[in-house]
Amino acid sequence: MRFSIRYKFAIGLLVIFCFAFNFMTFFISNIVMKNNQNIIKGELLSSQRDLNIYCKQFLAINNIKPNEDDFNMHVNFIGTAISLKVNNRIVLYRNDGTLLLDTDYGKGDIYSDIGDSIDDGLEDLKSAIKGKSAYKILKIDKTYKVIFSEPLFTEGNTLGILRYEKDYTELFEAGNDLIFKIKIFMFSTFLILFIFSFLLSTKIIIPIIKLNRSTKEISDGNFEANVFIGSNDEIGELGESFNIMKDKIKEQIETIKKDRDELIKIEGHRKVFFDNVTHEMKTPLTIIDGYAQIILDEGSSDEKLIKKAASKIKKESNKLHQMIADILNMSKLESKRERRVKEKLDMSLVIKNICEDMGVKAKKYEITIEKTLEEEVYILAERQDVWRMLINIIDNSIKYGNVKSIVRINMFVEDGYCNIIVADEGKGISEEAIEKIFEPFYREDKDSLNMIQGNGLGLSIVKAIVDKYKGLINIESKDNNGTTVYIKLPMYLQVGNKLIKC
Repeated sequence: MRFSIRYKFAIGLLVIFCFAFNFMTFFISNIVMKNNQNIIKGELLSSQRDLNIYCKQFLAINNIKPNEDDFNMHVNFIGTAISLKVNNRIVLYRNDGTLLLDTDYGKGDIYSDIGDSIDDGLEDLKSAIKGKSAYKILKIDKTYKVIFSEPLFTEGNTLGILRYEKDYTELFEAGNDLIFKIKIFMFSTFLILFIFSFLLSTKIIIPIIKLNRSTKEISDGNFEANVFIGSNDEIGELGESFNIMKDKIKEQIETIKKDRDELIKIEGHRKVFFDNVTHEMKTPLTIIDGYAQIILDEGSSDEKLIKKAASKIKKESNKLHQMIADILNMSKLESKRERRVKEKLDMSLVIKNICEDMGVKAKKYEITIEKTLEEEVYILAERQDVWRMLINIIDNSIKYGNVKSIVRINMFVEDGYCNIIVADEGKGISEEAIEKIFEPFYREDKDSLNMIQGNGLGLSIVKAIVDKYKGLINIESKDNNGTTVYIKLPMYLQVGNKLIKC
C-alpha cells in the first residue's frame, strides 16, 4: 500500500505531539504537587512554632511546670486550650506514642470517620515520636486532608505529641484547576502547532504535486501550464526555474509565430509601399520624359520652349529628389539604424528658430504665425528629428491654411510632458481622411485647385519621430474649420547638473 508524504508527515507530527503533551503534563503536575507540599511544610513549621510559643505562655500563665508529668496531669485543660487555638479536633500523645487525649472523646483514631480502607497513618506519628514534625496527605473522595504530627517543646523539654488534621481541598483543587488550564493551553498550543505544521507540510508538498502535474502537461505539449508557488525557498526557486524554462520555450514558439506573421505583414506592406512609390514616381518621370521629348522633337530653335521645358524638368527633378530623401528618412526611422547623439533641447528656442525660418513662406501666403510658448521646457532628443517634425507640421499648416489666416503654436508643460499644439485656419480634413492621415503617400483631395502638392510622406515621418521618443500625436479637424495637431513628448527637467525625466 502506497502512503503519501503528507500522510506520513501527519502521523509523525501526531506521535511527537502526543509524547510532548504527556511529558509536559507529567512535569507540570509534579511541579504543582511540590508547590502544594512546600505550602503544607511551611504551614506545619509555622504551626509548630506558634503552638510551642502558645504552650509556653499558657503554662506560665496557669503556673504549670514545663515538664512531661505536669503536662500529663493537666492534659485535658491544655488539650482543650490547644483545640480552641487551632479551631479543630486534636489528639495528644505521650512521648512514647501512648494516647493521652482526644478532644472528640474518640479512641484516638484520627481516621475513625473515614473507614477501614484508610491506612492507620502511623508514619507521621512515628516521625513525631523521634522528635521530627511530619504530615501525611490523604485524598478522600473529592476532598484532600493533611494529618499533622508534631512534638511540643518548651524550654528544651518534650511535653508530648500533638496530632490533628486540616482540610486542604481548596489548595489542591486550585492546583488541579491550574493543571487543567495548563493542559487546555498545552493542548490548544499543540493543536495549533500541529495544524500549522500540517499546513506547512501541505504547502511544501502541494508545489511538488503541481510541478509533477505541470511537467506531465508540458510533456504532452501543453505549454500554457503554469506553477505558482509563492514561497521564498528552494521549492519556490524550483517553481520559478520551472516557470522560466516554460516561459522561454513558450516565448521562443511565440517569437517564431510572431516573426512569421511579421514577415507576412512586412511583405504585404512592402508590396503596397512599392506600388505607392512606383505610382508617385510615375507622374514626375512622365512629365520629365514628355518635356525631354518635346525638346528633342522641336530642337533648340525655340528658346522660350526650351526654358519652359528645362524649368519643368528641374521642378519635377526636385520633387523626385525630395521624395527619395523622405523615403530614406522614413527607412532610417523605422529601421532605427540611424544613431545620433541626443541632446538637451530648449523647446521654446527651437520653435522660435523654426518659426523664424518658416516666416518667409508664411508671408508668401499672407499668413501670420502666433506663438504662446512656456520658457525653459527641455526634452532629450536628436535635434534633427525635432526640427524635421516641427517643420513638417508647421509647413502643412501654412500650405493648407487659408490666405490671410493665422497659424497658432502653443507649447506648455502638463503631467510631465511637453505639449505642442499647432492650429491653422484652413479648409480642414474629413473624418475619413484623419483615419488614414499617417499612412505613407496618403493625400486628401489631390485634384483640388487649392491643394499644394506634396509627396504624402510628411505626416508619416512626423508619426515615426513621435513614436521614436515614446510620445503621442493626435489630429483633430473638420471640413472648412481648420486643423489642430496635438503632440506630447516626454519632458526632462534639469536638477543640479543632472537631467531628470518628469
